[in-house]
Amino acid sequence: MASDLVLANGRILDGCGNPWFWGDLAIRQGRISEVAPAGTLRGRKVIDVGGRFVAPGFIDVHTHSDLSILVNRRAESAVRQGATTHVIGNCGMSPAPVDEAHLAEMRRYWGRISGQPEITWEWRTFAQYLQTLQSGGLAINVASLAGHAALRIAVMGFDDRESTPSELEKMKELLGEAMEAGAFGLSTGLVYPPGCFARTEEIIALCRVVARYHGLYASHVRGERETILEAVAEAIRIGQEAGVPVQISHNAPKFGAPGDATANLRLVEEARAQGQDVTVDNDVHTDLGPPLIGGLPQPIQERPIAEIVALLQDPDTRRQIREEIIFDRRPAFGPAGLLKHGQWQRITVLNAPQSRDVVGKTIATLAAERGRDPFDVYFDLIVENGHDVYAIFDYIDEANIRILLQHPTVMICSDGQVLAPYGFLNDPPPYSPCSYGEFPGVLERYVRDEPVLTLEEAIRKMTSFPAQRFGLRDRGILWPGAWADIVVFDLERLRDRATNLYPHTYPFANYPHRYPEGIDYVFVNGVLVVEGERHTGALPGKVLRKTWTCGD
Repeated sequence: MASDLVLANGRILDGCGNPWFWGDLAIRQGRISEVAPAGTLRGRKVIDVGGRFVAPGFIDVHTHSDLSILVNRRAESAVRQGATTHVIGNCGMSPAPVDEAHLAEMRRYWGRISGQPEITWEWRTFAQYLQTLQSGGLAINVASLAGHAALRIAVMGFDDRESTPSELEKMKELLGEAMEAGAFGLSTGLVYPPGCFARTEEIIALCRVVARYHGLYASHVRGERETILEAVAEAIRIGQEAGVPVQISHNAPKFGAPGDATANLRLVEEARAQGQDVTVDNDVHTDLGPPLIGGLPQPIQERPIAEIVALLQDPDTRRQIREEIIFDRRPAFGPAGLLKHGQWQRITVLNAPQSRDVVGKTIATLAAERGRDPFDVYFDLIVENGHDVYAIFDYIDEANIRILLQHPTVMICSDGQVLAPYGFLNDPPPYSPCSYGEFPGVLERYVRDEPVLTLEEAIRKMTSFPAQRFGLRDRGILWPGAWADIVVFDLERLRDRATNLYPHTYPFANYPHRYPEGIDYVFVNGVLVVEGERHTGALPGKVLRKTWTCGD
């Protein structure tokens, strides 16, 4: 039977870490039908790739595209950089399940995007959400974790307390329904509300449900700085006691950590030496562009903005909030360490619609200009701009990224989301270079220009390794029978055009968001989605579901 398409005369990277070889690859009915020596295959259509590299499509194991892909189903920023599968539902954040009594809280949790017309919130169950994803078509494949925060919000809102036995049972029931619907496991975000309010025992109990379905536990651990080793140890303990594999999310130590990445990797190595299945993912960007509200103590972050502003306008409460940030009793997310340690020169205002003159300036500079304490400047910006004031927090040492990249248990992720340089997802333009150029950037910088990885090993960390981790047995490899998720690229031309590798200046070098160069073809399930600089408009992606049955 003739193949639908042949990619001829390519340097084949099979995804498994083997050296590339000259070959042809044939596609039939969405799958790879044959891989053979160059010049030997025939098909109804032949694309001569002229010695460019042919690799499996990149599998991004840590993204937050849960709602943005409903706004932009073409998945522009993802597929144009060669990503053909996104794992969503990370950091405890999934849009389902939803309980009617707590719908308003869930919508507030997801911020501005939750009010877009494409986000109907008609789903209530995890199964209904997955059906919503699939029903409108997708340019890429999507695999979802169930978020612990979503379970908590559905059952008990943002209550800052331990769950009761009946509440925990309800969360377990909702999680079981999500696993039945095809969730690949459970994720937590233990520095964010409401996940940070949960005790370890609650997570263990939920992970025992996951274990019955042979799922995994992915965690944004409970502390990324001073307490990172205790937090990694907690994640390992949860996996051990519940009997589930553990995926430690974006695990680069942040500013304030007691050591470099070798310390937390040593804990992973020790756990694996004792027979426990623990792996890690990480992206390669040293900064983040969150709202300033994210640096406030967790119990007040998810309150209505009017309440937050009122708290910050009260001098006594403002002083208490400052003290809580410094004491960090309940470890906050990584960028908050810059507040704790007074690293105001590392925080650059990105967006402030009511204070436009501050954009491009650091908090340290503004404090000097205004003759104000930096904490007061930070709080004043929130009072003036509410949720809409964002800053770039430069909070990761690039040396730790290199350490993580080279470790055999670490796979590559973006920690980004589907974006596009037009429409709502670019208004205002978010600081998210990883969403546009993570994978080309790794190949450009860490393989070609400043090598710490071989090309074959980098591709393995982007393809077969994450596929194996999430049980995607017929993806992430270029073998006959596998789905034809394929990226063709020119390594010499490859360029991440969204990342500023230099100290932050304004206007920021990532504006406007730009697609990478050197990604010439992207196929999803055998369908051409990207051809040169053109998105074909095809939506051949699938919602991937874990199908292993419950062990009970």
